[in-house]
Amino acid sequence: MEPVAYILILPLTAAIISLVSESLAGLFTPVLSLATAVVSADMLMRGYTVSNGTFHADWYSIVTVSMISWLYFFASLSSLHYVKRVERPFFRLSLYWALLSLFALSMIFTAVVSNLGWMWIGLEGTTIVSALLIITDGKKRNVEGAWRYMIIASAGLGIAFLSVVVAYSSAGTLDITRLTLPEKTAVLVSLLGIIGFGTKAGIFPMHSWLPDAHGSAPSPVSAMLSGTLLPTALLVYMRIFHAATEVTSKPVYPALAAGILTIMVASVLMASQRFLKRLLAYSSMDVMGIALTGIALSYYHPQLLRLVFILLAVHALSKGALFISGGSLVRAYGTHEIEEIGGVLSSTRLTGYTFALSALSVTGAPPFATFPAELVVVGSAFIYSRWWALLTGTGILLSFLALNWHSMRMVFGEERNVELSLREEAVPFVMMLVALGISLYVWYLMAEGGLIL
Repeated sequence: MEPVAYILILPLTAAIISLVSESLAGLFTPVLSLATAVVSADMLMRGYTVSNGTFHADWYSIVTVSMISWLYFFASLSSLHYVKRVERPFFRLSLYWALLSLFALSMIFTAVVSNLGWMWIGLEGTTIVSALLIITDGKKRNVEGAWRYMIIASAGLGIAFLSVVVAYSSAGTLDITRLTLPEKTAVLVSLLGIIGFGTKAGIFPMHSWLPDAHGSAPSPVSAMLSGTLLPTALLVYMRIFHAATEVTSKPVYPALAAGILTIMVASVLMASQRFLKRLLAYSSMDVMGIALTGIALSYYHPQLLRLVFILLAVHALSKGALFISGGSLVRAYGTHEIEEIGGVLSSTRLTGYTFALSALSVTGAPPFATFPAELVVVGSAFIYSRWWALLTGTGILLSFLALNWHSMRMVFGEERNVELSLREEAVPFVMMLVALGISLYVWYLMAEGGLIL
């Protein structure tokens, strides 16, 4: 059996066991999610790839699967604390555990199948499962956030489905390894794809579900939504972009425009944000804009694509750490407002370090690998247009200032006495350390010439 099958079977097994009882779910989900993460890491380190008509897993797929698997593991550990605090769940909590595993399964499935239609089905599955996860707490704002998310995401996926239909009617196949499109059809499919799949990736102006979904979802779910769902949708668009740009360069320009606009809009929204989890949601939107810009520029500079996915991997762990630690802060301080959260470092030192360093990581500060990735994106833009580079660099700088300004106010602001358990603080702290470890390894590869910029 192909190794790629194991990373589908393990979360499916966890979902089935979770339906039996909540106690079994809390025991087996972390274990099986760790097994999924270890298998995916082994596949990545061995350079495993497969393309057999059913599965197509190249380096980009396996990196995405590793992001999903490790976030799934850390989210399951964080969920052990989360489920104890749910007072009036919308449904029995064994279903929460099952949905968490199905969420990971649907994203992994999307990342490794070779058929564009099955990718669409996988993303549609993520919408259903994650919307149910959002309403776990059973509060009014959770239901409203899930409802808005369902409406917007479904509308976007409707347009994405149209791109799939047009591609099939022209090429006669949806296998991404054999997808050959005429020039005019390629432009149309890429435009429909950037609107449809871009909705799930949080690309402007289809991003409006992000703050509602993240603001109301449980923190472990927010971590997976931001760190893994958005990159998975972007991976599907990348497949369409590559098929389209094999015959014409025209899809580069709308992708570039959408990416740069997303960065600029996200930076402005971050600067004016009052609520913590909504701030983090707009930060995710910013990183997806940078990644989309990198995908567009990879038409001219193909090696840039590897740095884009390194950016996404480090962002996944760092943003997951921010959402999980941010959720703990919201609970401890009893408010979502940034102004009311202060003195984190003096009250909960481990969370203070986690939050400050993770914020620096997702905004591209050295020594995190997001720094060279963003630098090369701006540099690649400069080669072809000073305006592209100026707008991209300005947006990245504004986002850096906005997120870190808010974060440092919380970390070093007026002291308030709150307490978090060491077990609750440990999970996001380890996630931040893993992001740092990956970053240092990337710097080592660059120094040794194993990663050429």
